[in-house]
Amino acid sequence: MRRRIGIYCLAAGSGGAGKSCGVIAERLSRVHDVSLIVGEPYSAAQLESYFAVDFSRVRLVPLQLPVEDILRRWSRCGPAPPAARARLDLIRARLRDVFEPRYSSQIQELGLDLLINKNPRSILPRPAPRGMYLCMFPRDMKGQLRSDPTHGPFPRAYAWLGNRVAGMTEDVLDSYQVIAANSRFTAEWIGRMWRRRSTVVYSSCEDMGPPAPKEKMILHAGRFLPAWRDDYKHQGTLLDLYRGMTVLHRQGWQLHFAGTLQPGMAGERCLAELTRAADGLPVNFHPSVSFDELRGLYRRASIYWHATGYGSSRELHPRKQEHFGITIVEAMSAGAVPVALNSGGPRETVQHAVSGFLWNNLAELQQYTALLAADPALLQRLSGRAVASSVRFQRAAFEERIEALAESLLGRNA
Repeated sequence: MRRRIGIYCLAAGSGGAGKSCGVIAERLSRVHDVSLIVGEPYSAAQLESYFAVDFSRVRLVPLQLPVEDILRRWSRCGPAPPAARARLDLIRARLRDVFEPRYSSQIQELGLDLLINKNPRSILPRPAPRGMYLCMFPRDMKGQLRSDPTHGPFPRAYAWLGNRVAGMTEDVLDSYQVIAANSRFTAEWIGRMWRRRSTVVYSSCEDMGPPAPKEKMILHAGRFLPAWRDDYKHQGTLLDLYRGMTVLHRQGWQLHFAGTLQPGMAGERCLAELTRAADGLPVNFHPSVSFDELRGLYRRASIYWHATGYGSSRELHPRKQEHFGITIVEAMSAGAVPVALNSGGPRETVQHAVSGFLWNNLAELQQYTALLAADPALLQRLSGRAVASSVRFQRAAFEERIEALAESLLGRNA
């Protein structure tokens, strides 16, 4: 029996959340009527190209608040200083965060049987008879915001006020029949912060292989984001480290950065600053590449760098860590050997000195990279093991697990 399923992710055009939503939508649309509920006017062709999914049977449903539309127009009309436009984008994001529950009435009009909520840090109460909450990392319970002095006084005050108004509540959590975590790391923090049990469903990772002839290429893939964000990818940190690795420069090793731009001017500013800082270095940038272009980079890369969470405590600032790490697994599937920060999700996907390396400080990142660059036999051996290890995290396993959970919920009485 065909049922009506909504998949909810406002920023469905980038990042791991968007990727997972696209995969879920394609899989479930084979047997159900599926709506992908978004917060931007994406085109199906745009999402299909970036995520390599088939949306021929998927309906795109954009949502928005009236004030949000006004701010969007302001942020895109010029000439306005980039900093001012970035602040408007930030205000718009905070308004969306605070007023998210007001989307419920728009979603209820769809007459869904099941809502799958994959919106990061969502506080949307379930607007359908059945609901599944796919958590990338738990947000603080209302009134219990963790202090983070690294954000500075104003962003911290901004976050504190937003949490007082729009933190997670027991009622929202109780409205969903299933809470799923994207890693054991996230599941642990769901238990600690929400006092809830969750089922682990690792994020969807594409098979980016088979490996092509490897080049002297170090690759990093991740959105271009400002440094104050919790999910900052530390491209600047990696670029500064690479600047000093002159031996690799002379040997012909190049550093490549790929990733999407954050909507609005903030992402463009970050990319422009990185490009200026890389002037004169063997560094290449690939913003907003298609799926096929990204796959080509993975296949040719010998080493994959990952630094999300660097400089912050796993215990005090778990939100800043990599909660799973789709790009790491996808790099492994193409035979790029990962050298990733020893924290969060990568500890579940990378086996140290077997399928890659886990580093604790920049000296170790430099040491392991130099070791791989100087030993082709070691690089080849770890590359093969990385490919084999990536299989358990690939797309088919994710699709089957989500479909089983969805069918289980649809088989229950409301």
